Amino acid sequence: MESAYAPTVQGRPRSARDSVAALEFLLRFTSLLAICTFRSARMPTPLVHRSPGFGYWIDVLRELSRSPSAATVNEATAARVQDTVRALLRLHDDGPGKEVPFANYKTLRDHLSHSGPVTPGLDEQVDSLVGKFWDVMADCLSAAQVEFERDGSERHPVLTWGSDRVNLFPFFYVSKDGAWQIFSAFNQKKPSYVCFGNSEKSLTYPFSQETATQLGMLLRKRGKKDSQRNTFRDSALKDLEAFKEKGSDLVAHDPTAERYDQELGGFAIQWSQAVSAGTEDRRDYFRIGQDNRWEWRTDDGKWVSYSTFLRTIANLPVAARRLHWNLKDLEKRLAHDEKEQLGWECEVKLRPAMVTLRGSAHRGDPQSMRFEQLIDGLDDEVGAEREQTLLYFVNGEAGIGKTRAMLAAARERAGELAKETDPSRIERPLFLYLRSNGRVLESLDEAVNNATSETRNLPDPVVKVLCRNGVIALLIDGFDELLGAGFQDAISALNPWLKELDGRGALIVSARSSYYENQFRESLEKAEEVGEKVRHSVAQMEKWTPQEVRQFLTESGVSEAEIKRIRQEDRPLLQLPFFARSFIEMVHQGTYAAHDFSNLMEVLVENYLAREEGKLDFGEEADRAILSREQIGEVFEYVVDFMVGNQEREAGLDELELSAAMVLGTEVDEQENKTHAHLRNRLQVLCGIEVAGTSGDRNGHRFRFQHELFFDHFLAGLAIGYVKRGELHSFHRLMRALEWRSATTGRVAREIGPDELSAALSGFTPQAEGPGADKLGELGARNLGSLWAAVIHTTGRMPESGIKDVTFTDPIDLSRAPDLRSEFVRCSLSALTLPPGSDWELSLEDTTIRTLTTARDCTDLSRLKGVRHRDLIEFHVSGRASCYRRPEILESLRKLQAGVVDDEADQTMEPPAVEAANHFLKNIAARMAGPLTLHAGNYLPDDQRLDWVRDYEGEWKPFVDALLATDLASSKSFSASGKKKIRIRLRIGARRILAKSSDDPRVQDFWRRRRGD
Repeated sequence: MESAYAPTVQGRPRSARDSVAALEFLLRFTSLLAICTFRSARMPTPLVHRSPGFGYWIDVLRELSRSPSAATVNEATAARVQDTVRALLRLHDDGPGKEVPFANYKTLRDHLSHSGPVTPGLDEQVDSLVGKFWDVMADCLSAAQVEFERDGSERHPVLTWGSDRVNLFPFFYVSKDGAWQIFSAFNQKKPSYVCFGNSEKSLTYPFSQETATQLGMLLRKRGKKDSQRNTFRDSALKDLEAFKEKGSDLVAHDPTAERYDQELGGFAIQWSQAVSAGTEDRRDYFRIGQDNRWEWRTDDGKWVSYSTFLRTIANLPVAARRLHWNLKDLEKRLAHDEKEQLGWECEVKLRPAMVTLRGSAHRGDPQSMRFEQLIDGLDDEVGAEREQTLLYFVNGEAGIGKTRAMLAAARERAGELAKETDPSRIERPLFLYLRSNGRVLESLDEAVNNATSETRNLPDPVVKVLCRNGVIALLIDGFDELLGAGFQDAISALNPWLKELDGRGALIVSARSSYYENQFRESLEKAEEVGEKVRHSVAQMEKWTPQEVRQFLTESGVSEAEIKRIRQEDRPLLQLPFFARSFIEMVHQGTYAAHDFSNLMEVLVENYLAREEGKLDFGEEADRAILSREQIGEVFEYVVDFMVGNQEREAGLDELELSAAMVLGTEVDEQENKTHAHLRNRLQVLCGIEVAGTSGDRNGHRFRFQHELFFDHFLAGLAIGYVKRGELHSFHRLMRALEWRSATTGRVAREIGPDELSAALSGFTPQAEGPGADKLGELGARNLGSLWAAVIHTTGRMPESGIKDVTFTDPIDLSRAPDLRSEFVRCSLSALTLPPGSDWELSLEDTTIRTLTTARDCTDLSRLKGVRHRDLIEFHVSGRASCYRRPEILESLRKLQAGVVDDEADQTMEPPAVEAANHFLKNIAARMAGPLTLHAGNYLPDDQRLDWVRDYEGEWKPFVDALLATDLASSKSFSASGKKKIRIRLRIGARRILAKSSDDPRVQDFWRRRRGD
């Protein structure tokens, strides 16, 4: 074997590289020999690593040199080999000496293994040093003899010292051609051996399965540490792709000399980082620390978290400092816009935003907290090992303060982190704030690059890495407008990022209140591959209470007399911070009492238009404006129409000019008309005009409203105009174009009036044709539902002709319609409260209802026809009982004589297991948008508020077992708070499992099991 490392030229020393290779082989040989010897002496030995390296063999030799157990047989041979081990370790620990410019053999080995230069004389020096190691081993083996226990394709060698016998198999064997084979590694389910002989291959594989089996018993199992190390290594390699010099290599090295490398799941990565000064060559060391923490070794030898490594190479304090400057500038720009466009002058301090946190899966009371508490809770979540990306939807009406809350959180966190100069002292994530300026962007990547362009060290690939590892969390403000998500499903926009995050990290997304309920759950269920890696919660921004409004007004200098003069219809609006802030300005400026409008929004819009009117005058010599404020309002309505058509919240200057021309009934570019030419120039000074580029020409100018409430208001005006002019086709087109928010539907319903609006709605069919017909039809059905809900809320009744093809996302209350005569046809209702008494009639044709509530003390539902009880999840008989199980719902409906149309099939009741499965799947479909966390063993939920799993006693665990057995769900075990838990994820949507006629063999097998076939 030594001859395999002989010098190329007889009489000359080996090359330094050959000498180091010979040394590494000798460490392997000695370690395996010592293990075989100790085994023969019945002494304890360590299990050998499956991919051992230089450092590992040194560690093994140290452990064997300290073995305190006495040999019971082969005592002399065991002592001889242990003395040899100790002698070799002394040589190793003495190091190469002063002649060789390396502190230890490990450093020398690394230098030569990675193509380091060989200085003159180094060959001779290293050859001499390594020769001393071989001399020690030669002395140990000088009296040994070699025997073979059996012939065949793989002979088992035995070393003998007198009567002592040391069987070297299975770490050593001799192949049929006489070549010695010495264990190298055991990867990919088979062992490899270093071959010494005539074979052309340096690595070979044993012919006999017995060899592999016997060897496997002496090696460390593929345990958790190995798996964790591989996961860590693969993740680190993926992460560093974003930081490395383009075109350079990333090389992960096997464990090095330090013990942490093998025993604690360590590895090293050699790579080149792209830095401002050029390229920095690096070799970084990593390990699995206590509590399975991923760790990185600093230059001074300290072990710190892996996230600290990422913060260091990303220079996060500098990035935080630059982001802090940008966010402060953004807040100043928002304040400037408020002053210029709204005339706000007062300095006020807004109350802390409050949110109600809802996990979507339970019936229980939601959790209320300050927005700051939600953010603080995120700090703990981003680094948790959940294997799920945490996704918060922050919902709330326009004007409730979503932007201010998210921007303030991002700015405060950036300022906090910017104060630190040492990345290892940063423990909380940086928040990257993204917002829409009205334009629809191509992707979330574009939004990230726009937000980080001035940091210069956080491009999109780096942000993905930092977000995946909890170093950064994204705060996406106005998500439905940022990516045009009002026109596409949420997951399609988030999908690329969710895939990159791979079940880690956190996102906080703000959107209009209905956006989550209407779209996210459906898109998440469709995206099965991504959906199972997302855990979401809804944080609903709360309106201020009347007491909080009064306190805010008082603290802001509004007198008690002014508070008493607030119109009753304005008081609910003041519960939105935007209107409360506007009211204070109106009081101080004396504009609130001076107007006689129906509500505060009208006053706000009038003031807004008055400021715009003043900019469109003829100059100092004129006493009138080119456009009146009424005409400016019409211009803005046409601008909204352009925005809707372009699916964005900005309009170009050409579109603004065209809108003005449409109002004036002429062409703006008629050069002979000085009035129009002057208007063309003056339009550029309207509030909301800004340059959206660097060119500075008119093509770079874009118009946007200062606040989304103005968009909603003028969208309503556009719709009202269509109805008043009898242009119902355009009105219906607008209903299919985008989802209307409450400010829009409220104004439309209020100003058109219930009778005229009912007539306009009665002729509307939500279904659309052409590309995107399903999506447009869905939007139309939801908007139709919102408008009908407004009519019902205003009048307390439904049209006698009925309501058809509508999706109601808000509860419908008919408790003020005791003499109702109407019907729902092909509708979907989230909740319906029925009229009182029994002198009413309501038909439900092909209509689904999730929650049905009777009037208090109801005793007769005989006038309710067409009920499909299988669709009901909850049935509440006010003042008496609530039912959740299907048989109980059906029984209650029958007792009240309701007209149930799907009860004939129940003459032969389904088995309880099938009933329970239907119940559980309906609840999962309605309430869940992600995996279930359950206690191991009984599968009861971690969240005790998920009480619907207990509705069928004894059926929940068999139900989960059946899902797992048929591969309709997957499970993963983990520990939390010292308790073993599992996470259950459906592989397909619950509604697809409910479709018992599915062609999916897994679904068929599931229902067979539930029926007991």
